[in-house]
Amino acid sequence: MLLGTLVPSGNGPVVVFAKPWGASALEVVANAEGRIMAAPTATWFALSQSADSDFVQRLYQSGAGFVASSAVAYACARITGTPMETQ
Repeated sequence: MLLGTLVPSGNGPVVVFAKPWGASALEVVANAEGRIMAAPTATWFALSQSADSDFVQRLYQSGAGFVASSAVAYACARITGTPMETQ
């Protein structure tokens, strides 16, 4: 059940986690042609969004270590103070 909560389904906001040895999360999102919603000072994760159904696949192809669901995105937005309702 936990895995089902973490893994994104379809489109919408996601949290992109970069690989420690790879490109930053911002670079991964940019290479996947996604929209950056928030990028904290930490380079290893970013909040992103795209309307494309294959966006998550493109994130992994661009070097994402893990892509988390909208539930995780909303939790991270609260922590970082990013207003999700206006995005």
